[in-house]
Amino acid sequence: MGGLRQYAIPFKGLKEGKHDYHFVVDNSFFEHFESSEVKRGIVNVKVELIKHIQFLELQFDLYGKITVDCDRCLEPFVIKIMHRDMLYVRFGEKTLEQSDDLLILADSENEVRLDQLIYEYIHLALPIQRIHPELDGISGCDPEMMEKLNAHHADDPENASEDPRWEKLKGLIKK
Repeated sequence: MGGLRQYAIPFKGLKEGKHDYHFVVDNSFFEHFESSEVKRGIVNVKVELIKHIQFLELQFDLYGKITVDCDRCLEPFVIKIMHRDMLYVRFGEKTLEQSDDLLILADSENEVRLDQLIYEYIHLALPIQRIHPELDGISGCDPEMMEKLNAHHADDPENASEDPRWEKLKGLIKK
């Protein structure tokens, strides 16, 4: 991850108060994460850092467009994302992630690395179900794949074979 040093904020020497940063995440960012669900995209990341005497407060605002695979037809498509999150950074003996919104940095650290956090926030912005949007009531999914899926649909009486055990169980309900 050494290639992602541009996503770090040096905080030693900063005056107390508000500081604004802007990062652009592009395709080269996602290449550093092998298991990423996102392979392409462009995301703007605005970070507002408020330096206090004892801790740092960071607010992340992410917005952009990314390419993901459709859960239904497996074809890639572009979705818009927006996400806002907060992170508090305290200082201690060693660096560790205390919780989702609290990071403890070793006193010897002089910068906050944001690459992993930005990666996680982008994935948090993804919808649970990623399906091509419909246009005028027509699915944007690959028609060939949809035809194959519909041919093997479980609710289709032609494809369903009746299990005699279910008939006996249904008989118990009627009693």
